[in-house]
Amino acid sequence: MSQLSDIIELIRTTNEVYFITAPERVRAVYILVDDLVELSLKTYLYHYTDSQRKLCKADLQANGLVQNDAHATALDNYFNGRTDFNGLAQRLGQNGAPALASLQTRLNAFGDLQHWSINKPETRKDFDDVVNEVKRLQPTNIPLTDLLDKAFQRHSLRNKLYHDHHSTGWSIKDEKCLEAMCELFDLLNMLFPDFLVEVKRKPTVSCQIGVLRLKFAAHQGRNEVAQPYLDALSAIKKDHRYDVEPRSVEHSLVHTVSDRFFRALREEFTNKIAELQSRVNRIGQMKVVKAEQRAEQADKQRLMGILQQQLNDINTLLGIP
Repeated sequence: MSQLSDIIELIRTTNEVYFITAPERVRAVYILVDDLVELSLKTYLYHYTDSQRKLCKADLQANGLVQNDAHATALDNYFNGRTDFNGLAQRLGQNGAPALASLQTRLNAFGDLQHWSINKPETRKDFDDVVNEVKRLQPTNIPLTDLLDKAFQRHSLRNKLYHDHHSTGWSIKDEKCLEAMCELFDLLNMLFPDFLVEVKRKPTVSCQIGVLRLKFAAHQGRNEVAQPYLDALSAIKKDHRYDVEPRSVEHSLVHTVSDRFFRALREEFTNKIAELQSRVNRIGQMKVVKAEQRAEQADKQRLMGILQQQLNDINTLLGIP
């Protein structure tokens, strides 16, 4: 899916802008994320319509309504708006009220086959129109609906930041920018089944996304994830030469030694979990366990759960089972 690859390349660029400008100047990234959400939704609508067309053609072929190349061309012309329903019916040899009604029912079952996303992609669509179209296609997907609602709220703020001269001085907090970026990744994962597959083919993007998720988790109060990240950063930069002035250490490492840094990050989390597990085991082997030791054991088990979730996310991005 070449369009998805193009979106991932835009994500790479947006991520790099974040690493260069964060945490003080993230408003540009916040605006770019909003644009990427809209582009992703329009791309999803395009691919959804395209897939429905293929399913429709297969259905008509299976039921003997499209039997040859001429019929297939007539159907494509109908999809593209070059002919109307009556023209299609005539080309397919469907005459009489029952046959016409049956054909119309079959076409209707696949939704708007002449959708603007393919036929007229330059059509002016407001953000809320696009959001609502995607919602209608997945009405029972509550997590997706929640992400779309939050994206729309951010879009309203983005418009003020970008278009309202009274709001040009507003700033965006680093945490809010990270939240927007991570929810963009979540949204793409829900809309495109191949998103993670494509991301895994690009080590830099995988590393970027993993680091951004860790930074957001740390902002949410999960300070336990911050130290392994900082330790990995410190460990790998010892052997990495970089120019301190033009760009940050963080950006340099994530961009130029993505694979090594992300694997170092995985090792830090793995070691920390093992260290916690060792202490939990030692407490469990004590003949007499005091109240404070039970509390320590429970706290370390809680930390292990937090770190394990982050490690699972890192393994997923690295393609490790």
